[in-house]
Amino acid sequence: MNGLSDELTGYQIGKLKHAFGLDYSRKPYRNYYHCNAFNDEWEDMCAKGYANKQIRGRKEIIYFGTIKGLRLVFRKNVTERYFNEI
Repeated sequence: MNGLSDELTGYQIGKLKHAFGLDYSRKPYRNYYHCNAFNDEWEDMCAKGYANKQIRGRKEIIYFGTIKGLRLVFRKNVTERYFNEI
């Protein structure tokens, strides 16, 4: 999926950077974002392939960036191995 519908907003890019810890570090060191309910911004990123989610219980949703998301906010040439080691 390419084009305008595949693009993220600046706000979404900020959330994705935060999930990877890139708002505190020059290199990604984590990959999660906790929510107490479904989050429209993250749901949109999931639909576009930039994130995945895991539902834990009734009030905990954890969103994770995908390799596509990391390549968008960090480096385009990130390898699968590097991504898996975060």
